Amino acid sequence: MGRADGDKLTHDNIAAKESFKEKLVRWLGLGKQSESITSYMINSNTRAIIYMAAVVLAISIILAGRFIGVYMMSEDKANSPGFILQMLLCVMVFFTCAMSISYASKDLSRKKINNLAELSYTTILIFSCVCLMFGFFVSLSDYKTSGNIMTFIAMELIVICILAWRPIVSISIVTGTFALFYAMISLENGHVPDVQFTIGFIIIAISIVVTSISAYNQKKSEANKDVSLTSTNIHLAETAVKDELTGAANMSFFRQRAKEILRDPTTQYMRQIFVYLDVENFRPINEKYGFEAGNAFIKKFAGQIIDVFYDGLVARQGDDHFVVLCDKEDLEKRITTLRTYIYDCGFDTQTGLKTGGYAVKDRNIDPSIACDRARYACNSIKKHYDQDYCEYDEELDRKFMMRQYIVNNVDAAIDRGDIKVYYQPVCWAKNRKLCGYEALSKWEDPKYGFLPPSLFIPVLEEYHQVHKIDMVVVDTVCRDLRWLMDNGRPAVPVSLNFSRLDFELTDVVDLLCLCTRKYNILPDMIHVEVTESALSDKLESLHKDLDRLKDLGFPLWLDDFGSGYSSLNVLKDFSFDVMKIDMVFLSSFHNNTNDIKFEKTKAVLKNVVSMANDLGMHTLTEGVETLEEAEYLKSIGCERLQGYLFGKPMPLKEALIKITAGSLPVSEEYL
Repeated sequence: MGRADGDKLTHDNIAAKESFKEKLVRWLGLGKQSESITSYMINSNTRAIIYMAAVVLAISIILAGRFIGVYMMSEDKANSPGFILQMLLCVMVFFTCAMSISYASKDLSRKKINNLAELSYTTILIFSCVCLMFGFFVSLSDYKTSGNIMTFIAMELIVICILAWRPIVSISIVTGTFALFYAMISLENGHVPDVQFTIGFIIIAISIVVTSISAYNQKKSEANKDVSLTSTNIHLAETAVKDELTGAANMSFFRQRAKEILRDPTTQYMRQIFVYLDVENFRPINEKYGFEAGNAFIKKFAGQIIDVFYDGLVARQGDDHFVVLCDKEDLEKRITTLRTYIYDCGFDTQTGLKTGGYAVKDRNIDPSIACDRARYACNSIKKHYDQDYCEYDEELDRKFMMRQYIVNNVDAAIDRGDIKVYYQPVCWAKNRKLCGYEALSKWEDPKYGFLPPSLFIPVLEEYHQVHKIDMVVVDTVCRDLRWLMDNGRPAVPVSLNFSRLDFELTDVVDLLCLCTRKYNILPDMIHVEVTESALSDKLESLHKDLDRLKDLGFPLWLDDFGSGYSSLNVLKDFSFDVMKIDMVFLSSFHNNTNDIKFEKTKAVLKNVVSMANDLGMHTLTEGVETLEEAEYLKSIGCERLQGYLFGKPMPLKEALIKITAGSLPVSEEYL
């Protein structure tokens, strides 16, 4: 609405500033018209001629019959020259109308075939001249005998009012023809017609002019609307098949056209392959050079893809991802050409190109599935820096089918109760007694059996559905804690893992508050684990959510510290209660104790624990499997331990059995 109002104000301002001369030029139709409006006017006039010519043709036949009847009934045949002239006029009008109908129809037919065809003025001008001449001479003859000038008026109305002439043309034609006709009848009579006739004659002329101007403006308004609608339809048609930024096909058109190509009997479908292209490390280009530069690069790269795969079908899937359907021949050479183009673009970022392929084996394959498989093949080598192309095979197919199964069945698994919560013990380093659990989700599927978290969690994260699992875990843990308390069993705090996606896809703070209130659980019994990688983007909303959780009494844990490229800024920018040290640090303990790497590992661990203590953070190390590791961690001040030495993830009932049997003693503060 704001934009429309702005346009109106702009138009009003322009109109207000328009000079008298400019207004006059616009009113008379002397200004330049666009080609589209001119074409519309000519097309409209050509259509009108078909109907008008049919009417005039009928009039000429009727008048010819009348002239013949008058001539045959006349006793004085001496006026034969006048009769011959009248008949010649009728014959000329007859053939002109017939030709006008024929040519106008051809023009319109050509217009339908080719929008660029130009409609000629010739038919319109010849028809108009003949009609005016016919009305002029027939009415001049009638005026001598009966004072009737209706044929002249009728032809003027047909030519001037039904056809859309510019106002200056209409005024000129009406003024000229009426003045000439008035002069001719004055000469015929030897005197000027009486005042009554003259006034009526002038009024008719003015009425015709006014009507013609009104008709022209109406047609012009219709033309503007038609041009606007045509432009909109063209834009919508292009939008329906093209990507707006690059001009390549969009995915909707790609899927439809790919299906047509593969099902064409002349296509050798076994030679066809779907290729997925992913510009590697594209994000830094936007960050360093700006989105305009990024978009310009994507546009040029799309053009390069279209040039390289000139005989294939190219579409942009989104962002820096493209798909191609092409022949397998020279595929490696073509991809190399594109990769070289990216390397030569001049960006001082490590930009590359990862590609995946899916060779067509079934003519009736759904292009969407084929593209997904090519994309999956591409994604499978994302972290393989020595591999740039991967083709979908049986092994990938097995993994792909499992991914699809996970995504398609997660809701049903939740409804059936297939998502189980397992608890892994966390113990004090000082006495190795139970002081907490980490809750982990397991999927017990009726078809595939046990599905480990490492299989389904990454898939659900990619498809933005992981929060569904975590919501089940939160509710189950709170319910289990309530059951333990109500039945007099030891209840220790439980830590829950949350990813960045959890905070983006659901309100984690509200979820925890609702569950703890629902089961009457104190917030300090639920420890919130957030992975270090989730904090790398420094999302302001995530920072606020963590602060809210801390204020509400939920202890915060920094999970997997040291698992990747750790940033000390995380320790500076966020306030955590516990640092959870990744098990990767303990891998060297399984090697020779004299190994240099082993000594370095111990030094790193010692300093990490010391740093955490200096920052007021408690420490927990996961992956503890031997007494040697436990003793060393205890000696350097690590407070909590977790690993197979104390127990694998297990159902709550199994943990209770171990507690009862004494193999998993509980720390005194929780008894």
